[in-house]
Amino acid sequence: MTINTSEQQAQSQLGSGHYKEAIRLYKKLWAETDDKKYQQQLAFCYLQRALSFASRGMAKEALVLWGNYTQYTEPPYAAYDHYILCLILTKEQNKLQTALNELSAEQLDKQYPELSSLLGLLILTEQPELQQYLPQSSVLITQLEIIKTALQHYQDNKRDELNNDLKSIPYRSAFKDLRTLLNAVQLIPEETSQAQKLLTKIPDNSIYSQAANLLLSFTLEGQELLDKLATLSNKQRKLITKLKGFNKEQIQFIDYLIQHKDRLNDKIKFNVAIKYQSLWDSDFIQQFCQALLAHYPAGRRDFNKYFTRPGVFEENRIKALVYESKDNTYAAEEHWLNCIDALKAEENPDNHLKIAFIQRHIAKQQPSSEESTQLIIDSLEYDPEDLSSYKQILHDLSQYDEDIKEYKSWLKKALEKFPDNIDILTQAINTAMDNKANKKACQFALKILKQDPLNTFAKDVLFTSHLAHARVLITSKKYHLVDNEINQAEALKLGKHYLSQTQLLRGILCFVSEGKEKGLKYIAEALNHQHLDPVNAYFQVAMEALLANLPYTSILKVLIPVKGYLLSEQELKRVIQQLEYYGKDKSIEPLLHKALDKIKPALKISLAEQSYTEDLFLSLTEALDKHNAFQLLRYCSKQALDRWNKPIWHYYQAYSNCNGEPESCNYNFILRLEKAQQQTSEDKDKRASLLIKPFLDDYYYAHPQRSMDFLDKLFGFAEEEDEEYLFDPMESLFGHLSESVVGKMGRQAETIAKNTSPERLLKDVVNGAVSIEKVMSALMRNPNLLTALAFLKAADNLNIDININISDVLDAFNVNQSNKCPF
Repeated sequence: MTINTSEQQAQSQLGSGHYKEAIRLYKKLWAETDDKKYQQQLAFCYLQRALSFASRGMAKEALVLWGNYTQYTEPPYAAYDHYILCLILTKEQNKLQTALNELSAEQLDKQYPELSSLLGLLILTEQPELQQYLPQSSVLITQLEIIKTALQHYQDNKRDELNNDLKSIPYRSAFKDLRTLLNAVQLIPEETSQAQKLLTKIPDNSIYSQAANLLLSFTLEGQELLDKLATLSNKQRKLITKLKGFNKEQIQFIDYLIQHKDRLNDKIKFNVAIKYQSLWDSDFIQQFCQALLAHYPAGRRDFNKYFTRPGVFEENRIKALVYESKDNTYAAEEHWLNCIDALKAEENPDNHLKIAFIQRHIAKQQPSSEESTQLIIDSLEYDPEDLSSYKQILHDLSQYDEDIKEYKSWLKKALEKFPDNIDILTQAINTAMDNKANKKACQFALKILKQDPLNTFAKDVLFTSHLAHARVLITSKKYHLVDNEINQAEALKLGKHYLSQTQLLRGILCFVSEGKEKGLKYIAEALNHQHLDPVNAYFQVAMEALLANLPYTSILKVLIPVKGYLLSEQELKRVIQQLEYYGKDKSIEPLLHKALDKIKPALKISLAEQSYTEDLFLSLTEALDKHNAFQLLRYCSKQALDRWNKPIWHYYQAYSNCNGEPESCNYNFILRLEKAQQQTSEDKDKRASLLIKPFLDDYYYAHPQRSMDFLDKLFGFAEEEDEEYLFDPMESLFGHLSESVVGKMGRQAETIAKNTSPERLLKDVVNGAVSIEKVMSALMRNPNLLTALAFLKAADNLNIDININISDVLDAFNVNQSNKCPF
């Protein structure tokens, strides 16, 4: 093998990190050529091997390789700090002293920061004698004396002197992390969270990181402390529990939990709670064990041995919580009501708050908003000062037009109880605006501004009221009073957009009071200041003219025609903003539709030809929906559906085609919506689902002949519309149940239908009461039998007693039974 070949092989091994093989090849090359470059390569390879062993904690092996390294090179040696670290680890004191004596102050202070930190810690703790072997002129020695003084001041509890000492330790000092530790210690226990923040700043590679980690463990409590202790060694855990002042029994309890942390089943929890019950309040440990009995009934004997029988309230409270943990809110409600009865029976005013809390808790579980609202109303009898309950009642009642009288009654009560609450005042403003009571709305807005002078909603209400009053004055020809209203609106200083509206209104005033020509000029100037596109200008002028009861056609003639104009995204957003602004007053909706008619051609061509985002389409759709602009809504939803075949656009297509009245919706649209509703589940599209489901519910409520066949569709039965048999059996079987119970059963039945085949359902429910062949024959005559069986199964799954069994169902559907067997 030639020299060149051997050298190439050696370089290859070196480049691959195979230092042992490289050493063998370089030794051979050096022996053959006596070339010093191979000696240098040998030194490098030995050094890399030494560092590799040191990084793996094999300090003795690393020192042997270091010795080989020094044979092939001259001082100063590379990685000298690693050599000293290995000497410290192997405790070779003589060599260590020699190595430290050879260190320069520059090496110690600038080149080897990690070594300096370790030496500083060793001198302060286990090996103070090392200080004499270090260069005394080094910064480390100077700062060592400062930190020693600081530690003495800490022991003497001299906080001011300690803080002055710590301020003398610079940011780049070998003791910077010890300084952070001492600062954190001073904050415990008064400012524990601040101490924790300081401790997390000490990096993981710091020599003080372990001390920081232990101190951080000391600051924790409860579950966090237990989780942390589980990660520590036995020695470290003993240190923390000792510092915490835990007694022997507490330490045993912690050790037991850590030992069983991966298999803490109910039995172990129960037994350990009994064993260490002296560590807790007796009422708490009794409640804890009682709750576990639901899952560990074998503990009943020990429970009776160690605890007194709980009262009616406590027993029902625990049962209710257990049922809730199993998602059985129906059964839980019964026990919560028993809790209320028990509290009422005690006739203790101190129980009133508990009763109210329980009633509000039950309210959250109700499927019907009416039942939920009534429970919250009832809770106010026991806790009449609860603001959140008033807000919830107002929210619930505001959802339905038929509750408007009751809503106003509760709003009045809320205002009497909380006259200065901004949320209540905001609702009062909205109600006053809906009732055209602008004066009242202004009064409420002024009350808000007294508390919150920057409240933009209140300012907006005042602005709108001033302009509305100004328009009324224009229509009644009291022109001399209009300017004052406009001035008051401008004084609110709401921004350029609002100022442009007042300028336009001044133009309208000028048009009627000083002449058409001058007025048109003023209007044109106002529009130029706004930099409006033709469509938005048309719409705004049309609205202002209509609100002032003026012939708007003559005003619009001076504007740029909008036919064929394509709106940009920003311009379409401005149209939506104007719809929102003018649409606040529902009473002017007919005027809004007239103004929309003027820009309809431009809107249609823009929707058809521009590449708007789906979000922008949705914003426009929602705005049109809010103001019942169904003709434009139909066009918009059609364009959107052509681009994005999604459930939400199927909804808006169906919704707009029936003008927002589900009961008059074409059945073909309903069938499409049912498919779309299924798609929302697959796509997890909650937004579309929340729109489609109520729409379908309203349709089926208006058309009951179609409402009970959804299970048949889910199971794959063909649709039949024989009204003679579809509903009477269902009514006779389930008509006695409340609407909320039927709702719960219906949702559960849908789940069963989606996850269970018809054959499996029949086998589970019929259970030998009659032959499957007879049931299948009856199903062919009346598919609604399957719905009834699914409802029966649903009631059983929910543990609801409906006083109906399989025999009753089969009798209702005229299925002959050879032997009756209860379900």
